[in-house]
Amino acid sequence: MDALGADAGSDWAPTVVRARVRVGDVDLHYAEAGCGSPLLLLHGLGGSHFDWEHQIPFFARRYRVLAPDLRGFGASPRGRRGLGVPEHASDVAAFLDALGVARCRLIGHSMGGAVAQQFTLDHPDRVERLVIANSAPSFRPRSLRHHIEFFYRFAVMGLLGPERLARIGAQRSFPAPEQAAQRARAIARGARNSRRNYLAALRALAAWSVIERLGELRLPVLVAASEHDYFGHDQTVMFAHALPRARLHVFKGAHHGLPSEQPQAFNAVVERFLDGPPPAWRKAGA
Repeated sequence: MDALGADAGSDWAPTVVRARVRVGDVDLHYAEAGCGSPLLLLHGLGGSHFDWEHQIPFFARRYRVLAPDLRGFGASPRGRRGLGVPEHASDVAAFLDALGVARCRLIGHSMGGAVAQQFTLDHPDRVERLVIANSAPSFRPRSLRHHIEFFYRFAVMGLLGPERLARIGAQRSFPAPEQAAQRARAIARGARNSRRNYLAALRALAAWSVIERLGELRLPVLVAASEHDYFGHDQTVMFAHALPRARLHVFKGAHHGLPSEQPQAFNAVVERFLDGPPPAWRKAGA
C-alpha cells in the first residue's frame, strides 16, 4: 500500500489530505498537507503525487503543499482533452484557481518540469520560484541517443505493457542492491499506468520545446540535475546558462528518480533555494 509518512529524521508527521477538484471536464485528484505559502509539486510521466512521498511531509513543515495527479495519471481520469504539456499547464492554472491560489513556488520533475516551465511562461506572475528536476527545456529528440530512448519507451510500453516498462525504468533509476524497496514501489506504481494515456503523453512530449523562450523565465530558477540522468551534463549546463537567474546543482551518483533516490540531499538543496537569496541577474546565455 502506498503511504506518505514523516520525513526522514523527524518525529512529526503532517496530516495529508487526499481530495479532488473539478478542472474542466475531469476531477483532478491531489494530496495536500501543511499551511503557509503554497508549494506546488508536479510529477513526471507515468507518475502521481505518491512520487513526492519524501517531499510532501518535509515541505509541509513550512508550506501549504499541493501535489496533483496530472490528467490521465494516478487517480485522475483522462477526460476529453489531450495529454500534451500545454494542456497539462492549462489544467494546473485551473487547479490553482479552484483552490484559491494566486501565486506559488513550483517544483516539477521530468515531464512535470516541462509542465512547470510551460505554466510559468504562460502565467509568469503566478510563480515566485521555480525548481526543475531531471528535466529539460525541450524533449524533442535531437540526437541518436534521444531517438533511441523515445523509440525504446514506445516499443516497450506498446508491445509489453506498463509493468514491463516500470520494471526497466525502476532498475535504471534505482540500480543499487540496497534500493530494492524503492524499485519495488516504483514498479508497483508504474504498473498501474494506462498504456493508452502513457503513449499519448509520450508522443506529445516528444514534440514539445520552449528553448527559444528561456530568456522569458526571469524568476529565480534552480536546475536540479543527476550525474547519471538521461540528459547529458553539457545539455544541462546549456539549459541553466540560458536562464537569466538560474542556479545549477548536480547531484553526484544520482539517476533519473532524484527526489526519491536522494531525498534528503534533494530536499536540503531545494529548501535552501526556496528560502534563501535569489540567484544574481546575468545575461541569459552568458
